[in-house]
Amino acid sequence: MKTAAERDKGLSLSLGAPGRAALGAAIAVVVWVLGDHVLPRGLPLGIVLQGAMFGSLYALVALGLVLIYRANRVINFAQAELGGVAAVLAIEFRLRLGWNYFLAIAAGLVMAVVLGGLIEILIIRRFGGAPRLIVAVATIGLAQVLNGFSVQIPVEWNGALKAAQFTTPFSAHFQLYPVVFDGNAVLALVVVPVVLLALTAFLRFTDYGVAIRAAAENGDRARLLGIPVRGLSTLVWAIGGFLSALAILLRVPLLGFASFTSVSSGGYTLLLYVLTAAVIGAMTSLALTAVAAVGLGVVQSLGAWTFSNSTYVDALLLLVILAALLVKRERFNRAVESGVGTWRALKEVRPIPAELRTLPEVRTGLLVLRALLLVGVLAFPFVASPARSQLAALILIYGMVAVSLVVLTGWAGHLSLGHWALVGFGGAATGTLLVAHGWDLFLAVPAGALVAAGAAFLIGLPALRISGPFLAVTTLAFAVTSSSFFLRHRFVPWFVPDFVPRPSLWDRIAFGSDRGMYFVCLGALVLVMMAARSLRNSRTGRVLIATRDNVPGTQAMSINTTKAKLTAFAISGAIAGAAGALYVLHQTAFKSDAFSPDISLRLFSMVVIGGLSSLPGAILGATFIKGAEFFLRGGWATIASGAGIVGLLLVLPEGLGGFLYVIRDGALRWVANRRGLVVPSLVADVRVETEEAPVALDLALAGLVRRPTGEITGGDGELVGVPRPAGAVGVPVTSGAVDG
Repeated sequence: MKTAAERDKGLSLSLGAPGRAALGAAIAVVVWVLGDHVLPRGLPLGIVLQGAMFGSLYALVALGLVLIYRANRVINFAQAELGGVAAVLAIEFRLRLGWNYFLAIAAGLVMAVVLGGLIEILIIRRFGGAPRLIVAVATIGLAQVLNGFSVQIPVEWNGALKAAQFTTPFSAHFQLYPVVFDGNAVLALVVVPVVLLALTAFLRFTDYGVAIRAAAENGDRARLLGIPVRGLSTLVWAIGGFLSALAILLRVPLLGFASFTSVSSGGYTLLLYVLTAAVIGAMTSLALTAVAAVGLGVVQSLGAWTFSNSTYVDALLLLVILAALLVKRERFNRAVESGVGTWRALKEVRPIPAELRTLPEVRTGLLVLRALLLVGVLAFPFVASPARSQLAALILIYGMVAVSLVVLTGWAGHLSLGHWALVGFGGAATGTLLVAHGWDLFLAVPAGALVAAGAAFLIGLPALRISGPFLAVTTLAFAVTSSSFFLRHRFVPWFVPDFVPRPSLWDRIAFGSDRGMYFVCLGALVLVMMAARSLRNSRTGRVLIATRDNVPGTQAMSINTTKAKLTAFAISGAIAGAAGALYVLHQTAFKSDAFSPDISLRLFSMVVIGGLSSLPGAILGATFIKGAEFFLRGGWATIASGAGIVGLLLVLPEGLGGFLYVIRDGALRWVANRRGLVVPSLVADVRVETEEAPVALDLALAGLVRRPTGEITGGDGELVGVPRPAGAVGVPVTSGAVDG
């Protein structure tokens, strides 16, 4: 008996290409006739053609995304910006230098091809042995770097670009009710189909195209057959750069320069449509991806025509992505299991060895460092200006959100690109309860945290079936949907407040000043840090780490991994919600524009730069990002954020927090040498640390059923009942808590 896939394949072969095209055209005609009679304003052909035009531009970017995924098994979150720098330079050549239009376009496309290839050679290839999820994180950094340069180049070149400056040199136009198509639209309608047909012919009939498809199906077999897989990967990235730049150069005359940048929510809406089309195509089918992109463009234009805006359509994209991922979850989960979604590259921070913890110089050093830190943070608002105190309070709030991401991403292994939306949910709930319902502050803040925890719990439900970078797609969709719909007073006025004054604590202590707000945020951050550290030292924390590293092995120990995943989302959301409550009090207002999706990306940058599993690193990352935004203007702050991600992943994967612990371990080695002590955990070489990795899960799980502290050592520090890697002597196994 044939399976459904075999029946579909047989039907496809029996119809043939002309038959499939005729069937698709017939379905499209039926849908148009029904829509034209059912919808309140009908479905004019002009709206359909306009939507197909914008959808074809989505298709260009989406096809580049799918090609790169098939070649490298990585979701390229920088695809929308991959050709941005080259496209902006081409526009500048045309506007500032007066180049011929066609010469400027050709130069831009050539630069996009070269830049795409260089990115693969210089950056992506360096991550050849890394987990694919780490490569996806690197593309997030690349997206910020490329976007920053795209924004900054026009500014440095004597002023910013204006929407109406760059146009095509064609005056042809025609009208199809109710849309008038000018020369810019005519060029897009002609060029995109030609490019799509050329790409199809290249992949089907040329040696390089056949080799690309073969390498995408089975890279190892392609290598055995002598196919240059690395060179083909470079070619694919070059094609991706070409398609991205072409889409931008055709889109800017239609919608303006900001239509592709991620500085505005419009840029993230573009990325969301592209990702939706790619997910519908299962990240593998180019034809289905292109059709889905065109269909989404039509639906977007139809939403704008029917409701006078496309916000409702944007909100539905989250449901479309979830449905597509869940329907095809087996295919995506196989990709995750093959290494796409693993966090095994993360290195846990080791506590101070027990042999040194009680030494006077170590205890004194820790006491002095903590005293200096305490004096510094308490004295800062008294010596700093009000503006700097306000910035410091904002950094503390961002630090709280970064801690929540450490819990979810660093410890539980779930990639979230929509965490700032949870901050917005917590802030909106707290502000509404304070202003509209007169709640006490100490009741409103926990309520806001619970609302955010509930939203995070709902986001976490797909994580039971979807993981790795594919879950990141859903969280990005949540961020875009929230910023354009759920956190807008226009659509949900009962939930989104306006002005949120700062109430007095216990009706006696006012914190209306910047100094008072600083101390409130400092106290909240200290409480959050203490709670997170206790969580990491607890059984729940060890379950999160074990689930992150090996789900089947954890389940074999009769541990409920479903409960662990949802717990991580809820705890992380509660912390983010509490930070949101402080944020609206800090701003004394709820501004919907302050919750755009690009901030979620900067938040993720904080924890990557600080160190995904390090609590102190989260604070360092928040300081780095907010400091860059304060001292750097325009695109330079975005460049610094993205370059921090890429650079640290290449040079120091543990982040700034890991660098601090490297310095700490160096000082501890000096103390050990001075005392004549041999501490194996401080002198273990890289080979031994690499060999310890396979037993990390065994040690973590053993800690769940042994001592509450997680230590499984004998009297002399030898491991008890756990296989010891060769060359390791007396390695103490702890819960991984950051002690000092």
